[in-house]
Amino acid sequence: MFGKKEEKKPSSPDIKVTKMPDDFYAGVNPVVKFQVVEKIITPTQVDKPILPMADKNLLDKQTAVGAGNKLHPINLLANWKFLLIAGGIILLIGSGGTGAYYYWQYKKSAAVAVTPQLPVIVEPEIVLPEVVEPTTTTVAEIPFIVSPTLNNEVKIDFPSILLGESSDTDKDAISDMAEELFGTDPSLPDTDNDKYPDGHEVFYLYNPNGKEPMKIIDADTVKVYINPTFLYKLYYPKNWAVGNIDPLYKDVLFSTITGENIEVRVFDLNSGDSFENWFAVHANSQQLSDYVPFTSVFKEIGYSRKDDLVYFFPKDDKIFGIFYHTTDSNIINYKIVAKLIARSFQFGNITEIQPRITEENPNNLNNLGNSSVTATVPSNANTFNTSTSL
Repeated sequence: MFGKKEEKKPSSPDIKVTKMPDDFYAGVNPVVKFQVVEKIITPTQVDKPILPMADKNLLDKQTAVGAGNKLHPINLLANWKFLLIAGGIILLIGSGGTGAYYYWQYKKSAAVAVTPQLPVIVEPEIVLPEVVEPTTTTVAEIPFIVSPTLNNEVKIDFPSILLGESSDTDKDAISDMAEELFGTDPSLPDTDNDKYPDGHEVFYLYNPNGKEPMKIIDADTVKVYINPTFLYKLYYPKNWAVGNIDPLYKDVLFSTITGENIEVRVFDLNSGDSFENWFAVHANSQQLSDYVPFTSVFKEIGYSRKDDLVYFFPKDDKIFGIFYHTTDSNIINYKIVAKLIARSFQFGNITEIQPRITEENPNNLNNLGNSSVTATVPSNANTFNTSTSL
């Protein structure tokens, strides 16, 4: 009790006793239930690559798509030199293809181009050769063939009655633009000072720039046109161009360089029909009351519209029409040429023109062609006294 420490006895474990499950009694098989426990495993973080960077880059290069093949599409598309060359080739091919296409279109359109019906005549000195007629040839002996390109059904293009005339500074019935055709002075009404106004002399087919009574055909300012099929003749300015629209010369144009022209066209007249009946059918846009009787210097009788821009000459089974055509302008520059052509119109052989005629008032040029004049002659001309309706 004294001096010896009492040893502490170890405590007995606290064992919890439970009774045996009832399932073990009487040989019953116990039902064992297992509990599923999910276990999450966190991988260890790798701070450094397994391979060194240089080796990794080499490996990536060796295992990349197209590695070792310079012609692989991936490698070609990444090469700027290849892209530049390929772009240039594509541009050349595209340009060549486009040029070839348009050249083919041009050749195709040129192959089917239609020649215009009206010839564009630029050369003013080009004229049809004059035809020398046999002395025994008559109009009746020349067979008439209906042109396949022109017939009486084609509408007549009449000039408007509202057209105005270009300036005429000297008031001699020749416009300033037309004075050059006859070598006259646009500031002088009587260029040759022979007491006959320039327009008056042209109207009677005399030279307006020569004191001696000279026919205008001898003055080297006009030429004679002879139609090879219908044998009519007329005067026209020598620097105007002549072009036939119909192959049988049924429709002929006398044109100036400005584009204005005078058309002479032949129409068929049915047997027994009259000019008045033909006019009512083919010129129904016109008023017959606007036309007056007209006689050329060579005694061919016809009709003139009061503005001197349209003329008709009936002859046997034909009607010969003369029509003035302007350009897009509403101004007439060459009315005197229409008068020249109509006044010189004739059939058959060219005959002598009558001596130069003067009006009772030669300075009144407004009614040239539509008035009754008294024929007189200057003292140096042959005697000629008569009265004629012009």
